Amino acid sequence: MKSRLFIYTTLALFSVFSLNAENKPIKATVKEATVFFSGAELTHHATATLTKGENEISIEGLSPNIDRNSLKIKASNGVMVSAYEFSIDYLTESKTNDASIKRMQDSIQYYRDRLQAVEIDIKVNDELSGILKKSTEKNTSGSEKGLSIDELIKTMDYYKKQKTDLDKAANAQKIEQSKLKKSIDRLTRQVEQESTKNNKTSGVLKLNLTASYATNSQLTISYYTASANWSPYYDINITSIDKPIKIATKAKVRQTTGLDWNKVKLSLSTATPSNGKIAPLFSAWFLEERQNNMASLLQGRVPGVAVQNSFSYADKKSVKNEESSVRVRGAGSLSQSSSPLYVVDGEVMDEEDFRDIDQSMIKSIDVLKDASASSIYGARGASGVIVVTTKNSMDDYVSLSDNQLNMEFNIDLPFTVPGNGKEQSLDLNTQDIMAEYKYYCAPKLDTETYLLAEIDNWEKLNLLSGMANITYDGTYVGETNIEANSTQQKLTLTLGSDKRVSVKREKLRDYSSTKFLGNDKEQVFTYKMTVKNNQNKAVKMVLKDQYPISTQKKIEVKLLTKDTTTPTVNKEDLGVITWEETLQPGETKTYQISYSVKYPKEMNLNL
Repeated sequence: MKSRLFIYTTLALFSVFSLNAENKPIKATVKEATVFFSGAELTHHATATLTKGENEISIEGLSPNIDRNSLKIKASNGVMVSAYEFSIDYLTESKTNDASIKRMQDSIQYYRDRLQAVEIDIKVNDELSGILKKSTEKNTSGSEKGLSIDELIKTMDYYKKQKTDLDKAANAQKIEQSKLKKSIDRLTRQVEQESTKNNKTSGVLKLNLTASYATNSQLTISYYTASANWSPYYDINITSIDKPIKIATKAKVRQTTGLDWNKVKLSLSTATPSNGKIAPLFSAWFLEERQNNMASLLQGRVPGVAVQNSFSYADKKSVKNEESSVRVRGAGSLSQSSSPLYVVDGEVMDEEDFRDIDQSMIKSIDVLKDASASSIYGARGASGVIVVTTKNSMDDYVSLSDNQLNMEFNIDLPFTVPGNGKEQSLDLNTQDIMAEYKYYCAPKLDTETYLLAEIDNWEKLNLLSGMANITYDGTYVGETNIEANSTQQKLTLTLGSDKRVSVKREKLRDYSSTKFLGNDKEQVFTYKMTVKNNQNKAVKMVLKDQYPISTQKKIEVKLLTKDTTTPTVNKEDLGVITWEETLQPGETKTYQISYSVKYPKEMNLNL
């Protein structure tokens, strides 16, 4: 009887444990993230142990902020996903508490306990001060005859000493109270900032899986979330005007998906998946009399126009596990009797350390033998040399894929992006390009002379619109904006002003005049620009000035020029003329612009 009872109890406990094991949620881990200018596609991996037939499992660790229409699930080993349901768990706290937040919360509680003790001391101190005051007043006024001089002096001395001690203690307590409140406030704000990733909700995926046999299935779950973005920016470094410009492309990535992306395979895409639209088509345009009432404004407008999402979520290929040991192609031809010489980034390394190198961090491997090895490494290279160059910059880890619709930066180095919304900066690539340098001045607007760098064929750089920090000769110059959709032939960067090239603009009174011709008034304006190159080298100078443009027939404008001041370019649609010349060291040149304006004398113009 006892043995049967033991067997039944064992079976019951085993059933309970099996049920708990079945119902225990499976944690899905973020492995890949493709971030768009707005939004991101996340890919999770999980392993499920399945029995033959129908299986019900729960996957946790997903973002609660997902586009459910984008959810895609794949299972390996012939497992079929027969049904799924996504929900948000609002009740369960985050299973993984951030260690830094926990430390800050412990510090807040410690400061609150100290603050409570200090506030009790302040309350007691105030009560003692009240008792001391009342006792002194009672003691000095309790007798009809009053206190004697000696007794009064003793009482006052006692009151002074006690009151001073109490006031000193109160002052120290209030200082301590203020410090504790500031510490609590500072830590509370930091905890609020770190907790923006919403630790109290989690995405849960319930799956019905059908397996032909008992197996371990690898699950791949991908979806789109709007709670992430990235933006490009640039560091432009110019060492001197005779060397190429270095343009470093960088990115700022942030996300508040409710998850920390720990060592994920990161890609940055210029696609806009949430912005899919149907190409517009014209319909008939009927002209009618405009009526200023709401009914006419709404007439003909059709609500609820469907928008087709043209974005397709590409299936991500699973990352194959590679052996940690480094394989060297061509090493079999080396001598087998003795070990070759291993040289990594110019330094000799023993074979054991060489085999421990992460293969994903190797940029190139060259095998040298015979004379080619001995000529460089001497007798040490008699058995052959294996030369390894490792990846030592982000350029080695970032690859750019470009198609007709978007560009994508694929980063091979595992990257971590916390879910607290803080921007994470990373380098994408660095490119060198030559530029033409010119000095520019428009003295009518500003007498400062600016050094410009003009980059031709800049579309080959595959730049995106974004802010750029400019450094010239080791000095930060300022910030500029790069417009990737610009139609300009050249990309122009302003590197700052240079007072060594001076420009002066003045009105020539002798060549300016006012005449009255019947009912008309004619004015002539003449300006002279003087440019001097105070540098010890020749510079290319671009000088611009402006004359007005008439928009009425009764206003006539004529540009008066002389051979000595004929401009290089005259943009008549803007009324802007340009002189472009090379100034030798110490050279001074003058330029002149003259124009006449004829208009009715009763008219008042903004001349």
